[in-house]
Amino acid sequence: MARWPTRLTSLDLFLGRFTVLRPGEGRSVVAFFSYALLMMLSYYILKTVREPLLLSGSSAEMKSYAYGAVALLLLIIVPLYGFVFRHSSKQQLTRYVTVFFLSNLLVFYLLGRAGVDIGFAYYVWVGVFSVLITAQFWAFAADSYSVDSGKRLFPVIMVGATLGSLAAPSMSGALFPTFGPWNLMLVAGGLLAVTLFCVRWARQSVPPRSRSHGSLPGARKDGGLLGGFSLVFTDRYLFLMALMILLLNWVNTTGEYILAELVVSHADKLVAADPATLKADYIAAFYGNFFFLVNLLTLLAQVFVVARIIRWIGVRGAILVLPLIALIGYGLVVFVPVFSLIRLVKLMENSTDYSLMNTARHALYLPLSAAKKYEGKTAIDGFFWRFGDLAQAGAIYAGLHWFDFGIMHFALMNMVLSLIWLGVAMQAGRHYRARAMREGIIDLSEPNK
Repeated sequence: MARWPTRLTSLDLFLGRFTVLRPGEGRSVVAFFSYALLMMLSYYILKTVREPLLLSGSSAEMKSYAYGAVALLLLIIVPLYGFVFRHSSKQQLTRYVTVFFLSNLLVFYLLGRAGVDIGFAYYVWVGVFSVLITAQFWAFAADSYSVDSGKRLFPVIMVGATLGSLAAPSMSGALFPTFGPWNLMLVAGGLLAVTLFCVRWARQSVPPRSRSHGSLPGARKDGGLLGGFSLVFTDRYLFLMALMILLLNWVNTTGEYILAELVVSHADKLVAADPATLKADYIAAFYGNFFFLVNLLTLLAQVFVVARIIRWIGVRGAILVLPLIALIGYGLVVFVPVFSLIRLVKLMENSTDYSLMNTARHALYLPLSAAKKYEGKTAIDGFFWRFGDLAQAGAIYAGLHWFDFGIMHFALMNMVLSLIWLGVAMQAGRHYRARAMREGIIDLSEPNK
């Protein structure tokens, strides 16, 4: 039997600068951090490759159809995932999912090398891959840690995922001219294959006192024939989380549309004032600067702020921050629809989403049974996330073609959606606290309101 330290190790003390650790937890943080880093490096390399593969032989319109295809495909995949969950252990499930995607990637590599046009199919596959591989990782992490440990350690583990998502795009862009899409696929596949060795390492590195307490007494074991869909529609807490994710994505993507409209309008004004100004160059420069600032704010928040906020107001309070930012931000845009304001709102919204909200929403699964962590999370992070894309697209189409909406109308719609989102998040927070207490964790940072 492994001997666990009774005092903080040097690794624990170093990581303790960013969050509170118990003796021996540092090893598990490094293991899950490494797992998350490799996973996100692999995903973002594959994501970078998919754009030229689709757009070089097709139109941008096909991207919209691809998102719809992902949502439809997940209707089939979620129940199949539930079937595999019911017939395998947690570590086996994690490895099965990874090996499945590695075999798919090998097929795409061989077809691409043979000259087959894989653009659309590969684009859809990456959409499914991104959903399942990340949901699988965070379900595995939530199933490994107790509520208290996960709440403290998830913010640091998320730094690994954030670093991967920041490093991979620039690295892929630099390597693409030399390596080409097919060799980059092999690089991504190699990184993903290494995560197979992280599964056992991560699971066994969690100290006994920090491990998940297991399923709740009397909890339903699985989602049955419909997998995670059945769990979502029969468990109020999961349903609230699904609704919260749908609203989050709806508000965020509508905000992206508002920003894009104002960017184009601002570029047109610059061109009108100075015909020498190139519209495309301005738009490219704006988004390059915008994404850099979002990524920088995300990394700074993840390293220095997220753990402290969650320790101060708890997971229950943390999930209210983003809808409040959206409510106030889009409320201001309704009355002052100017370019500089929406840019500031989107900077705050996106950086908070990718750091604090991303960490807190994964922590919401900590007090749940294994089936709800794996099957329920896959359904929510997969289908319901994509359904938010579809809802937003339908709302934009209806607003533009049926109701003649302008920027202020869409900002008002986002303000109303954010208010509903805030109410749903408050309800989800109450359920989170109740589930955590039922597991035997009295969390003093979760106020009893």
